Amino acid sequence: MYSDKRLFSSLFLMQLLSSFLVLAGHYTADVDDYIEWTFWETTLNQISRYGTVILAIITGFFTAHSLDGKKFSGTRFFKGKLKYIYFPFLFASVLYFIIMKKGIPTNEKDWQDVLTGQTAGHLYFIFMLCQYYVFAYLFRRLIMKKNILLVITLFFVIQYMYIHIIAHGWFGLGIRHFLPTWIFTLYLGHLLYWYRKPMFMFMEKHKIVLIGLLVLSGFTMYFFVMSSKLYTANHLIFVLATFALLVSSAAILHYIVDALHLRFQKGLTFYIYLLHPAFIIYANKFMETNFTIEWIFHHKAISALYMLSIYAVTFAVSAICAQLVNRGFSWLTSQKQKKATNAIGARKLDG
Repeated sequence: MYSDKRLFSSLFLMQLLSSFLVLAGHYTADVDDYIEWTFWETTLNQISRYGTVILAIITGFFTAHSLDGKKFSGTRFFKGKLKYIYFPFLFASVLYFIIMKKGIPTNEKDWQDVLTGQTAGHLYFIFMLCQYYVFAYLFRRLIMKKNILLVITLFFVIQYMYIHIIAHGWFGLGIRHFLPTWIFTLYLGHLLYWYRKPMFMFMEKHKIVLIGLLVLSGFTMYFFVMSSKLYTANHLIFVLATFALLVSSAAILHYIVDALHLRFQKGLTFYIYLLHPAFIIYANKFMETNFTIEWIFHHKAISALYMLSIYAVTFAVSAICAQLVNRGFSWLTSQKQKKATNAIGARKLDG
């Protein structure tokens, strides 16, 4: 039977899967520096592109939940984003500047790279999300459930035109850095949030629809892998195929997620996304210095275990970071509440 709790847990699990896919994509990209890609690397790299799209759609889903479901005020919404998105993004951007350039940012150009996520190849996505959160809040009263179908059609056209017709960024940045490249993808998450109950109850009642979506998802995945054309995360056909995969996967997970006893950890997926390239870089440097790293990449089973071990370490460190940050903010909040309570008590005594 459908419930929001099961769906949210299913989407959290899909977030974790997407974080692994993103890591797999960057892992295979680095393999290309050592050996020529085989069919295994090509396949894994193409499948990994689902990761960023899944992250974008789920981000839209939970943003709609914050703004429409929980009715967050602007202060509360952006305070959360500053603590959990903007500040970690800046920290990671400085970290990758130090890793890649062996120094600290000192001049205007350096800080421009830091602020725009140019210090590492994957930070463009977070820079784009920073724009999205502002846009989503400003237009929260204009983009609603009653008009989302019309709006998302408009966003489909905007995303297509921006990628294929305008096809350029600004300030020396690529088109992936800017919201129009992702706006349809993100608002698919809003659509999923507002129509989640009828969609999943319909699939629950009509299993043939769910089976059809799963078959379609498998067929499109095979098509993307075998196609000579490289389908990126922003191609609209790829976005729609990913949406079908996400919805059907979440519907399947709905039946088993209770047995998994998942514990939601705020910020975990985000920290995995931020930190995984650093672990890939240093793992490869260590292996290159002490072993024959090409041997690892040539033996696919060993390469897969190596990739999984990098993800496991990234996951563990990210989980620790998430716990430390969450506990730190919880402690600060409790201290503020304690001070406020003491101040009220003192005023009563004075009275």
